[in-house]
Amino acid sequence: MAPLSGSAQRSVDIVIVNYETADLVDDCLRSIAESAPAVLGDVIVVDNSDVPDAADSVVRRHPGVRLVRPGTNVGYGAGANLGVRASTAEYVLVLNADTCVRPGTVEALVADLEEHLEAGIAGPRLVDTSGVPQPSCSRFPTPGRLVLHETGLWKVLRRTPFADRSRPFFDSDVAAVVPCVLGAALCIRRRDFDCVGGFDPGYFMYYEEVDLCRRLLDRGVVTRYVPSATVVHVGAASTVSHRAAMQREFVRGLARYTRQHGHDPGLLRLRLAAITAASAWLAGDVLLGQRAAGRSPVAKSVALWRAVVGDAIAGWGRA
Repeated sequence: MAPLSGSAQRSVDIVIVNYETADLVDDCLRSIAESAPAVLGDVIVVDNSDVPDAADSVVRRHPGVRLVRPGTNVGYGAGANLGVRASTAEYVLVLNADTCVRPGTVEALVADLEEHLEAGIAGPRLVDTSGVPQPSCSRFPTPGRLVLHETGLWKVLRRTPFADRSRPFFDSDVAAVVPCVLGAALCIRRRDFDCVGGFDPGYFMYYEEVDLCRRLLDRGVVTRYVPSATVVHVGAASTVSHRAAMQREFVRGLARYTRQHGHDPGLLRLRLAAITAASAWLAGDVLLGQRAAGRSPVAKSVALWRAVVGDAIAGWGRA
């Protein structure tokens, strides 16, 4: 990879979007300080949390870090937009709160964008806390891919000629142009971000990065995957306690994306796919025999199934 040009020195700001995970924000900020990126400008924490005290306390422990508080949970994309607007650098690295940056990662992402002017977004390789690779880039979603992924059918097709087309995610050991990267960590060229108006705030939690990659691609601006950059991602840290609501929001986000970018009149295929996915979730919960306090897990799963099926029948309103 080419070395950073003079214009790239101190040319990247970092925006961290947080919701009720202040301890993980602390870990993320420490990882940034320890990696000490030579290109780093400002670090901004956007706190969507209902109670500000925890995030305030964390940010005070990290000199120079700025805190932005919308005052309510505006969602991931809208929160990221606030952070980007508060920044000034040519590039902005947007991070989930449950991430940690490995040394050299920020420089590698910026260097890749400097080298490839046709790209507006660069995403790193994501790994879990044990270093095991996570899905880092994917194809654009479709109703069929929703069914393949949520039912696990794509695993059955791994040894067939349809393997490449059926996999919802893919990884590569080489830097390459990809349809989209996962939103846990992505580096954005400001001029491209601004030209499409940033993240669509109509996506509350899921698919906002997919939509952004798609809107940029429609303007001829590509997304790149940069495996030499590594970000540790805990995953689901702010959503695990709200599983049913988040799964429902997951499908609602896909409905918005499909309405804007898909070829599914009336969302008929997505409605059938969503009902199939919800049925798979219900069957999985029943078979696993999960136990939880309060209502039985089966009752909660049935409630989720009814909610998702109800949304599908109604067509997700104006999602």
